[in-house]
Amino acid sequence: MKKWVLLFVILCSSFVLAEDPYHLKILAVSDNGVNMTGSDADLFLELKSGTGRVFIDTFPLTKMDTQISTRFAKELACKHFKLDCDRYDFIFTIKSNSNIIGGPSAGAAIAALTTIAVLDLDYDESVAITGTINSGGIVGTVGGVKEKIEAGKNVGLTKVLVPIGSDYGDNETNVTDLEKELGIEIFEVVELDDVLLHITGKDLNHRDISFEIDESYENIMKELHNVLCKRSDTIQNQIIKEKIHLNSNTTSDIRRQMGRAKNASEMGDYYSSASFCFGNNIRLRREFYDEKNLSLPKSRLKLRELSEQVSKLEEDVNDEIIETISDLQTYMVVKERMNDVKQQIDKKNLTAEEGRATLAYAEERFFSAVSWKKFFSMEGKKYDLNYDTLRNGCLAKLSEAEQRRQHASFFLSPHYLNGIQEKIDQAEKALADEEPALCLIMASQAKGDANAILSSLGLKDDDVEFFINAKRNAAERVIAENSADGVFPILGFSYYQYANTLRDTDKFTSLLYLEYALEMSELTIYFPEKELLPFSVRVTDRDLYLLGIGLLLGIVLGLLFGVLRKTK
Repeated sequence: MKKWVLLFVILCSSFVLAEDPYHLKILAVSDNGVNMTGSDADLFLELKSGTGRVFIDTFPLTKMDTQISTRFAKELACKHFKLDCDRYDFIFTIKSNSNIIGGPSAGAAIAALTTIAVLDLDYDESVAITGTINSGGIVGTVGGVKEKIEAGKNVGLTKVLVPIGSDYGDNETNVTDLEKELGIEIFEVVELDDVLLHITGKDLNHRDISFEIDESYENIMKELHNVLCKRSDTIQNQIIKEKIHLNSNTTSDIRRQMGRAKNASEMGDYYSSASFCFGNNIRLRREFYDEKNLSLPKSRLKLRELSEQVSKLEEDVNDEIIETISDLQTYMVVKERMNDVKQQIDKKNLTAEEGRATLAYAEERFFSAVSWKKFFSMEGKKYDLNYDTLRNGCLAKLSEAEQRRQHASFFLSPHYLNGIQEKIDQAEKALADEEPALCLIMASQAKGDANAILSSLGLKDDDVEFFINAKRNAAERVIAENSADGVFPILGFSYYQYANTLRDTDKFTSLLYLEYALEMSELTIYFPEKELLPFSVRVTDRDLYLLGIGLLLGIVLGLLFGVLRKTK
């Protein structure tokens, strides 16, 4: 009888604790030593009561970037759909029969499966998605799409989701042609919401988006705009006083930029207006020095004097207390501009003309850094932004940026990726110099640059406007969600406004700044909120559920033991 009771306890425990893992097929490319072929793998997710930790087991072993991609995809899904992920630990398993090439191409599938599991949604396992997952929930392009679709067909999938703008092997092949050739449904998707709609039939996140510009941000940016644009007037007055005559082309360019600045400010877009004035200030300052024929020794002397001012500003900024995301973004942008100025000061082997250009740019960049300090006065939700958390955030962004750069290298020669590599190198140097905030902004820009290139590679002319609108909507949603949560992303919103200003005149630059906007609006993923109490105890619904089951088992066992004692 005692054995029977023990067996009953074991069976009850198994019933309570055993849960089938959630599962999706993922599609990849494998390397057989000669060429790359399509391959399938199985992605499993088990949820355990926990605190939001991520564990990943792969067979065969994959690269480290797969682990980092998994963590990013999970965090993004949790934030994107406002999931209560802190209740669980996430155990991901990837099983494959071949050596899958490591990388972030399973990111969209991991984000989708995270959402399905936490919400316990019904879903169709015969649907697969291949694509990266990027800030704002945007699905990014991957390589080997045709081979992956073929692999999906071979394992019985009914539908494959691919990123919009995917490369199907040649410019003539489109989705319709490929569906007829392979006999499988293919849908191009833009964002994570689309992926979940296809896999679960649930429209989780499509809704009207609205947000109000933070009043404090608007007042400070307006003040910054006034300072930079009045500086344009000051420099022009100095030019007039010195009786310097600008050529007609320069005068025309400056007037056009001032007109754009005025139009932007009248629309309430003070960041774009300030940017146009900043560009004018560099141009005016350079023309002034050229007309004065400033010698290289005098340019060097002024740069040395500027170096002393940078050192003083750096001391002041390092004394700032960084507690909010707006504090962090202000710190990042001021650090970036100071770093830029220092690079100008350190330039060697300049001609006299190059010295004047370098001095003009460095002076205005420094003035911009000083102006941005005004944003330290903004309030907001407090986060744990110590050296260690900033360093970890920097490492995560660096890994993501390097993943995207490596992915882009499959399509483009290194020459076209030099700018991305330079920013990654600068980020790594900043990290080595114990400047994690500078590392974070440089790595974020490198990732944004790579995403912009990858996003635009396969886009046809008819898709460009649609894709930019999708990115714009994603940026609006992320900004709105953060604003509602007490976090107004000052850089993210500034870049979003600038992208809107450029969308009719320079679509690629507009897309680039939308990528920056997304990267700078999703920073809360990387940092924990600051605890208001020295300790806290959190009881989750799952904890209460298990406690209830335990109590129920205790009552059942108590009754059984009571019956057994009476029968003796």
